[in-house]
Amino acid sequence: MNELILQKIRQYLVHSFLYYKLDESIISDQHYDQICEDTAKLISDNSNKKLLPFHDLLKSNLTENASGYSINNYPPEIVSAALHLLYQANYANSMSFETFLERFGYSSSKVSNA
Repeated sequence: MNELILQKIRQYLVHSFLYYKLDESIISDQHYDQICEDTAKLISDNSNKKLLPFHDLLKSNLTENASGYSINNYPPEIVSAALHLLYQANYANSMSFETFLERFGYSSSKVSNA
């Protein structure tokens, strides 16, 4: 499978989780909108849509007028990646990873099992 489409799908889900579930962002709204647009285009151009990872989340949430707002349950690997990314981008210099996780209602055992 094309690495670019896999990367864009993960970017879309990670940044959706950060924004809609944690009320945090490490990219601009314009960058997020571009990721959504790029991902939607790559998916629409893909003849094997049903084989894409996270297909069920994408088909109902990544449409012309939708975003990650309506995703209720993010895959554990997306949650883990998002939390690690956010910590490195915004919190690594100010608190421990454990403190950071607790701030958002997580623990290292929940994240490592993700």
